[in-house]
Amino acid sequence: MPEGKRNSSGGDIVRGFAHIGTGTIPNLLCRILGETTVESAFMPLFRGLHARGETARAWKLASRTLVNLTVALVVVVLVGIAAAPLLVRVVAHGFTGEVAESAIFMTRLMFPFGLFIGLAALMGAVLLSFRRYRVYSLAPVLLNIGIITSVLALSGRLSYVSLAVGVLVGGALQFLVQLPFVSRLAADDGARLLRPGAGLKDEDVRHVATLSGPVVVAAGIQRMGVIVDRTIASFLVPGSISSLYYSFRLVHLPYAILALAAGRAVAPALAEQHALGRHGEFKETLLSGLRMNLTFLTPVVLLSVWLARPIVGVVYQRGAFDANDLEMTASALAMYSAGLLGMGAVFLLVRAFAAKLDTKTPVKVAVLAFFLNVVLNLVLVRTPLRHAGLALASSISFSVHAIILYMVLNRRAAAVGAAIRPVEILTPALKILASGAALIVAVWAVDAWVIGGWIGIRFADNLLAERLLRMVLLSVVGGVTYLAVASLLGLAEMRLMLPRARR
Repeated sequence: MPEGKRNSSGGDIVRGFAHIGTGTIPNLLCRILGETTVESAFMPLFRGLHARGETARAWKLASRTLVNLTVALVVVVLVGIAAAPLLVRVVAHGFTGEVAESAIFMTRLMFPFGLFIGLAALMGAVLLSFRRYRVYSLAPVLLNIGIITSVLALSGRLSYVSLAVGVLVGGALQFLVQLPFVSRLAADDGARLLRPGAGLKDEDVRHVATLSGPVVVAAGIQRMGVIVDRTIASFLVPGSISSLYYSFRLVHLPYAILALAAGRAVAPALAEQHALGRHGEFKETLLSGLRMNLTFLTPVVLLSVWLARPIVGVVYQRGAFDANDLEMTASALAMYSAGLLGMGAVFLLVRAFAAKLDTKTPVKVAVLAFFLNVVLNLVLVRTPLRHAGLALASSISFSVHAIILYMVLNRRAAAVGAAIRPVEILTPALKILASGAALIVAVWAVDAWVIGGWIGIRFADNLLAERLLRMVLLSVVGGVTYLAVASLLGLAEMRLMLPRARR
């Protein structure tokens, strides 16, 4: 596991891993100022102005936000480059000698990436507000193309530095490819995106700044939760920190594909409906999002828990990743997976508050969830779950976080006659439970009779092949069974699956 290797002697491979890790420093800081802020602070206000027909005012806000964000990110980049030695000591205190020097160098080299990714996030927020999902979704592909091309073309001469070069090139491309599309949208409204002026005294600019403050604080609180988890895990058996990190990365994949995508798809509609005072439509959009999350994340949770060991084995078990590492990471994955429904609901509800131009309330609730998580950490880490107890604590706190956000939002919605009654969210619950039960039965039957029989004998000497086949076969059988039963039971969300899947 990486914890046991981070003090290894110099070498390109070890340094390369070190740099990938420290590259998260600029990425984290600038994503908070870029992606997180523009989606929650800028986009709802921009979309609301545009929906009310105030297009000139909306594009003036976009232009000034572009100028202000560029200045802010340049300052962050310059400060980050200067403070790289301190940041590396804080984030990777185990690095020494040549590895530490290389990590500092790469951190400095990677910081400009934050500028590009932050500006790309602003362009993406504008595209998202106009529901230009295709360009918005394909732009990040250029980041991967930049990385792959750079590594293939330059790795022989630049070694691991080629990775950083690829990240910078890819980040710049991700911003630049979106810029013409956004400029064209502005031109269609008779406005210009690129024009000078920060407009610091502008009412809308100051409103975005006011909304941004709580968003940054909330992101910081979330990061503090990760630090607390790692700190507690550092007192446990070796491998605990890595197990939590690896398992959370696996959980984040379905979360990004389903929950983040669904939340971002409905965010523009929520902002528009609130701006136009369409409270009933706002309720129906939010209710649809919550029910879609419940419908399509439930089978992911069940399959992730059932298949935790083969998933971890296929993705990670090679080299120094041994059987003990497999068990530790799989147990953490199962506990994190239990929180997927809460994570998805929190993301969607936070976007609903942002659509109402309220970013302070989610911060207050995030503080409560943070302290709950700390208390649960201290309790559950003393149980036989040990490090997996930290993952379970996160899952429970996410679920409570979602419930509190729902209760606060609903109390305010009741004042305008648009409250979401619990029964409206839970109406499909019985059908979802029945579909989930059918999934479990189908997976158990195939696992016991097919995997444990012919396939187990056929691939007795190839553990990786057996795990891969088991993971794919059970996922397909379980998924098809769930969707088939849900459709037979008349689950309404099935009719909406194809349009939402396209988005």
